Amino acid sequence: MSPLSLKPANEFTIPQLAELMTRSFEGYFVPVNITDVILLTMLRRDGVDLTASRVIMKDDEPSGLALIARRGWTSRLAAMGIVSTARNGGTGTWAMQQLIVEAQVRGEKEMLVEVIEQNTAGVKLYEKVGFTKIRRLVGYKLENPPIESEEELEEIDIRDLARQVTHHGLKDLPWQLSGPTIAHHTPPSRAFRLNDAYCLISNPEALDVSISSVLVKARSRGAGLSAVLMRALFARFPNKVWHVSPIFPEEMGIIFEQVGMTRETLSQWQMSLKL
Repeated sequence: MSPLSLKPANEFTIPQLAELMTRSFEGYFVPVNITDVILLTMLRRDGVDLTASRVIMKDDEPSGLALIARRGWTSRLAAMGIVSTARNGGTGTWAMQQLIVEAQVRGEKEMLVEVIEQNTAGVKLYEKVGFTKIRRLVGYKLENPPIESEEELEEIDIRDLARQVTHHGLKDLPWQLSGPTIAHHTPPSRAFRLNDAYCLISNPEALDVSISSVLVKARSRGAGLSAVLMRALFARFPNKVWHVSPIFPEEMGIIFEQVGMTRETLSQWQMSLKL
């Protein structure tokens, strides 16, 4: 009898899942400390289905976690981690094979995942079970940009931005940049507009601020509007450290480089598996 099995994540409490997720990402490329609030926010924004998500059991002990997000005929592996003592012996491959079968049984047509490019073991695992690379995703950083701007930003409802992204954004945007995900952001995150350019940022009262979405309508692309928008943003909220998580397609990188942002060393692969 195999020492491995899967249990529905909804059979566990949120504190149990948060603690297990933190343990499952010990020694990871970026520090991971999942609190109840962080996990609940992730579940809400990303559309994670706890009834389809799984706790990986090894010898009847929780030894890993796989969070499955679902929208229509598509699912996404929102996170998968295994505790250090259970990482050898093919646990990850076995779990992924089970998750793929379960997605097929649910009638889904595609499964998505993003994996840190420098995590070569993770990339090999997903390729081994059939995922292919769509594109590289990159991130940026800029500290305290000394920028002046006379442009006036208009604050808009985040839901309005989500509608614009759904209508005007790339059709295969990474899950976290898609309209449905953006629609689930709430204050203290804020959305702004400057003519045909739009953006979403995390709480601007904090020292570190993340740019979570940048969009320019198709009719106005190529005119440098995104740079004008971000400079106005930097001027409105001075003395901040600006971050762009590595969830943006590499081909969008130029819009951040135009305002002096520096590319981060970590990148991700956006990957897909047709079911």
